[in-house]
Amino acid sequence: MLEGIPDPGRVHVRLRLDGLYAQQGETYTSFLRFFPTGEGMAVSVEHELPLEETVLSVAAWLLPSHPSASRGPYSVEGNVLSFEATSEAGLVEFLGVIAPHGMELCLHSHSHINGHRAYRVYRYHPLPASSHHQRDNAPGQARSNVPPRRNQDPSRSGPSAAQRE
Repeated sequence: MLEGIPDPGRVHVRLRLDGLYAQQGETYTSFLRFFPTGEGMAVSVEHELPLEETVLSVAAWLLPSHPSASRGPYSVEGNVLSFEATSEAGLVEFLGVIAPHGMELCLHSHSHINGHRAYRVYRYHPLPASSHHQRDNAPGQARSNVPPRRNQDPSRSGPSAAQRE
């Protein structure tokens, strides 16, 4: 376990399942989304829109049925969150704490894709009630204007390893 993380038995906080957690970099925004099934999802997208619009756009397609987003199990013990996101490119591990109010995640990440390690604060963004159970775009519906970046390592803000080489 990482140093400085409090004893999980002492504190109980709630991970928010009714929105997205976002960490905005210079050109990319990384998102984490968690579901009551114990599955979480992670993706990084280029942001060209204001954050509020990007959140709504990503929420429309970052759902369990999405084929290319990183995904995997998460667990919460007290205020400690552990999450493993796997994609075609590989595994990224997240470990850290949920702030007492549930509005921030303070997470260390380790990419097994490229060895990158980071510490980031993800902030919670609620979704309108109608967005909580949206389904993927059905045939004939408009696609999101913020498409997922395939093989993007969600622990990094910036170009993927393939793009940097």
